[in-house]
Amino acid sequence: MFVSVDLTKTWQAIAHPFEFFEREKTTGGYWPVLRFYLLLNIVLALMTPVVNWFGVPSDIVHAGTNAQMGAYVWAPILESTTGVSRYLWVAVLTYAGNVLKFPVLGVLFHAFAKILRGSGTLLASFKVSVYAVAPTLLLGWIPYFGLLSGLWAGYLYVVALNRLHGVSWGPAIAFVNMLIGVQLVWALTFGWIGSSTPW
Repeated sequence: MFVSVDLTKTWQAIAHPFEFFEREKTTGGYWPVLRFYLLLNIVLALMTPVVNWFGVPSDIVHAGTNAQMGAYVWAPILESTTGVSRYLWVAVLTYAGNVLKFPVLGVLFHAFAKILRGSGTLLASFKVSVYAVAPTLLLGWIPYFGLLSGLWAGYLYVVALNRLHGVSWGPAIAFVNMLIGVQLVWALTFGWIGSSTPW
């Protein structure tokens, strides 16, 4: 039952973001948000090693999350150390990397929403950080869609900040553009753009 509810939410967040985030103002509880995030991360963690097996690297073009890119870099090292398949390591590291950042992202979005004069709650910030990345978590494993899914998530961040925190459009757009810049610098700094070499 929860799976169908969360998949329906995914579609609503992706296809009808204005209505979806407006409705989310009145729904409560951290558990549905966390459950949604955990479920979609399972999809991403299972599908990422499959496309890697077909020779598609998890780089900034093909992967939607830093966890995928980092997993792609570290999986061969862990395979040589432990003897456990790199594809299993990609799944585990992708899932763990995304799940571990869940509380950090919620708190960071809350701090930034307050800086941008947002009026939402901490729960609203978790909703921004989770529901806006629905396209990335659901489809970020598809070759050549990783970058596009990240930009799509950026659009959803703007809508979510506006609807859930009341942040006006200009500051929300500027903030998301800053996030995209940070993402690019992060990828360049840690060499994950260089993870383009297939195994």
